[in-house]
Amino acid sequence: MKKTIFKQIIFATSFLILLGLGTSCNEPSIIGGEVVNPDRADVEFMDTLTILASSVEEDSVRTFNSLSLLSSYLCGDLKDPIFGQSTSVINKQLRLTGTPDASTFDGIASGEITLDSAVFVMVYDTSNFYGEINTEQDISVYLLDEDMDNNESYHSNRVFSVGDLLTSATVNPALFDTTFSSISTVTTTTIEIGDTIKPPQLRIVMNGSDLDHPLFQDYLFNANSMQYYESDENLLNVFKGVQVQGTPNGASNSELMMAFDLTSSLGGLYLYYTTPSDTLFYRFSVNSNAAQMVTFEHDYDGSIVEPFIDENDFVGDSLVFIQGMSGLNAKLSIPYARNLQNAIVNQAQLEFTIATILPQDQPIFHENPLDQLLISKKNEDGDLTIIGDLETALNLGNLTGVFGGNLTSVNQDNMVLWKYTMNISDHLQDMIDGIETTDEIFISALSKAQNAQRSIIFGPNHSTYPIKMNVTYTINQ
Repeated sequence: MKKTIFKQIIFATSFLILLGLGTSCNEPSIIGGEVVNPDRADVEFMDTLTILASSVEEDSVRTFNSLSLLSSYLCGDLKDPIFGQSTSVINKQLRLTGTPDASTFDGIASGEITLDSAVFVMVYDTSNFYGEINTEQDISVYLLDEDMDNNESYHSNRVFSVGDLLTSATVNPALFDTTFSSISTVTTTTIEIGDTIKPPQLRIVMNGSDLDHPLFQDYLFNANSMQYYESDENLLNVFKGVQVQGTPNGASNSELMMAFDLTSSLGGLYLYYTTPSDTLFYRFSVNSNAAQMVTFEHDYDGSIVEPFIDENDFVGDSLVFIQGMSGLNAKLSIPYARNLQNAIVNQAQLEFTIATILPQDQPIFHENPLDQLLISKKNEDGDLTIIGDLETALNLGNLTGVFGGNLTSVNQDNMVLWKYTMNISDHLQDMIDGIETTDEIFISALSKAQNAQRSIIFGPNHSTYPIKMNVTYTINQ
């Protein structure tokens, strides 16, 4: 399977693990060759290398590995006017946060302790929302019907079966009406009152007949329930986890992909219960030991982007499409690179320009393109692995300074253009020297698994702003 690229860039070694990609076999120099004086007579420049382009579908991206958890989990059903429909569902385990005192279960048996309500909580990650935030969403929480394994790696095409609907609600994430909370400290036994500002949360309250579900009556809250609080293993035998689905409320509004911080200390399933002297609660949490992943689906049928998708031919002559989640990558071919025989590459930069807004596009999407692009190649197993120039940038801890790929504005032709520029000096040299056996490279979004954004760029045959490669080189005599 193709591997995924994650967003944490702290140290080079840990980033490469999070990236989920292999490393290049060559040992690249810092900027792709010795820096030379461009005024020297033997320095050549060209920007006319043939580039072929197409948009290709991603098989899957990795969305769970216990060594590299995502920081944000997408959930929703997004209809994009250009890219078609994308859906994301969250699958996650819940774990124990301690063992209640045995007297609690004695009190349940005697009727002195009663279950008042259960509250399902997930903390919004508003920084990764994409689309129209003021869109009502129907949230459904289902019980998982099969086990998750926190020792496995899961990819975005993994589908988990579900059983009963546990709870559901219609929410408007834009309201964020739990931003201000009176709960300042949360423990397994007490609630301390304060005025701490809490992050916005999805909260679905279950009470009354909702609490008649066997999950509560047979397992989590009866006189014999203590066995399920003795270990996570015991709990997971009867409560395998939940799947969270988000769909727009109403047939026409589906312009939002939500995002959640699953491991927040506020999230989980709360059981609120009354004792003879107090009201207490117990929280089942999603901690770092819990398996947690997202499943993506993309449907391009009938979309504007569909004619531009081709796995074998290069049809992106005018437009190329790049998308987060497990969406589209750009595939480029540089078929005549080896014709630059005896060339020593001093610098090679790929340059992309964001396309002007398409007739059916919407500003909320067009004005929020991808912030960072990466370049990969396929290894012998067909998996994507980063090119050497990108590896060097990560080793130096300077992604944008050495590799580039970040979105920047340029004043050109009396207008502001948005461009991506990426250094591929060492990779082009390896193509020229025959070290690289393929002339294809792949352009993808940084942190695809937790990014719903997309970019539309002008293709290599665009008359004014084509994809091009600016190459400065010398000839080895």
